[in-house]
Amino acid sequence: MVFWKNMLKKLQENQEVILLLVVSHHGSSPGKQGFKMMVSADDYLYGSIGGGRTEFSLAETAKELLKKEVVLPFFQNQIHRDDETDSSGMICAGEQLVLFYPMDKSHIPTIKTIIKEDRGVLTITDSTFELAINTNQDNDFIFLQTKLNSWEYKEKVNRKSYIYLVGGGHVGLATAKLFETLDFEVTMFDDRKNLNTFEENNFSAHKKIIDYKDIANYIRTGENTYIVILTHGYHADRLIFSKLLPNNYKYIGLLGSKAKISAMFKTMIADGCDKEKLLKADAPIGIAINSKTPAEIAVSIAAKIISIKNV
Repeated sequence: MVFWKNMLKKLQENQEVILLLVVSHHGSSPGKQGFKMMVSADDYLYGSIGGGRTEFSLAETAKELLKKEVVLPFFQNQIHRDDETDSSGMICAGEQLVLFYPMDKSHIPTIKTIIKEDRGVLTITDSTFELAINTNQDNDFIFLQTKLNSWEYKEKVNRKSYIYLVGGGHVGLATAKLFETLDFEVTMFDDRKNLNTFEENNFSAHKKIIDYKDIANYIRTGENTYIVILTHGYHADRLIFSKLLPNNYKYIGLLGSKAKISAMFKTMIADGCDKEKLLKADAPIGIAINSKTPAEIAVSIAAKIISIKNV
C-alpha cells in the first residue's frame, strides 16, 4: 500500500509518472510477477522490478519517456541470458515481461480507492485502470495476451501477510521493526502493562494488552497468518500454544532453548495435545545463524518466515 500512497502523492503534485510493472516472469528472473516501480518526472524512483542492471536500464528508459508529450503503454521483454538478442546483460537464466504504463491525474480516483478499500481486483489494460471492490480471483495475478495490442493484467489488491508477535520485549520490538519494512501487517500482544519496549513500539499496526487465555480470539486464521511467540515465560508459552494449536495458520514459531521447548512439548503431548501439529511448529524459532542480539534474532525469524512465505 505504501507504493500506491507514493504514487498518489506524486500525481497530486501534478507530476507525470511511469509505472513499471512485471506482468509475467519465467525461471530465475530477479523481477517476479507483480513487482512494481514508479519513475516520476522529477526523477523520483520508488519500488523495484528486480534490481541490478535491468532495473537501472528500464528506469533510464522511463525517464526518457517522461520527456515526450505522448506516451502509450508498451511492453519490454528482458531475457537474462547472454546468448539472446534481447539480453538484459544478466545471466540468471530467467525472463520477465515489463509493462511501461503512463500515469496521470486521471488515475487518482482509482488509486484513492485502492488505498481506502485495500481489497478487490485491479484491472489494467491499454485503456483501463480500475478496481473492482467486490470481485475476487483465485490467483494473485493473471496476465492474458492474445496480440501485442490486446492484453489484460489482473491483480488481487490485498495479498497482505499478517504477523502476530506475542510478547512485546526487546526481541519483539526488533522483530516488529524488521517485519514492518517487509510489508507485513504487524500486530503485537502482551499481558504486561507499562512495558517500556511495548510502549516504544511504533512499528506495529496494532498493539493490545490481552489475557493470553483469550489469544485465539484476536488472531485471524488462514494461509496468510504467521505467529511468533516471544513471551517472557514457560507457562505463558504453554498456554498460548494450547489455545492456538487447534486452529489453521501458515506458521507458528516459538522462541526458546531446545531443552525448554522439548520439556514443554513432552508435557503438552502427555496432556493430550495433537503431537503431529505440535511438532510442525518452528521451535526453536528461526534459521540457525548463531544469533545473539535481539536484532540478529529478528533476522533469523524473518529469514525463516520468508522462506516459507515465498515457496
